[in-house]
Amino acid sequence: MVRSGLQSDVIKMYRQGVRNAYSKPQEVRGSFLLHLRYNFRNPPLGPRDYTAIEHQLRRMSRTLEMLSDPSVRNLTISDEMRDWWAASLQESHSSIPSQSSTPSQQSSATSPSTTTSSPTGGDVVLKGESEKSGMQWGGALPGHGGT
Repeated sequence: MVRSGLQSDVIKMYRQGVRNAYSKPQEVRGSFLLHLRYNFRNPPLGPRDYTAIEHQLRRMSRTLEMLSDPSVRNLTISDEMRDWWAASLQESHSSIPSQSSTPSQQSSATSPSTTTSSPTGGDVVLKGESEKSGMQWGGALPGHGGT
């Protein structure tokens, strides 16, 4: 498949971020990867929103340059990022139909509030989609004013 220059730039930058994350200590690698995933998916942008995509690329370029410094050893992940990741995992697991589950089990898996185990051992409570806005800034990047 032929990719546009902008698509190639996005893929190249994402790969650079993954390489950067794998250069960090193993205990904090997950934080760097989650930060990378979150910032490449939020705010959600349409494929034809060229100016916003270019803006995000410039922003991520500066961020990756800063995070690639060997003196950066850890990265704090916000609760919003953790909630987004938990919701993404829940969505991907609920979209895969289980052959052994009964209809009553399937309906409880898609309830608005679900509890699941996190990899760190604690419970994570996922909120329903109606409680969270899918658009971080209402569909527009801050500071652009429509220009």
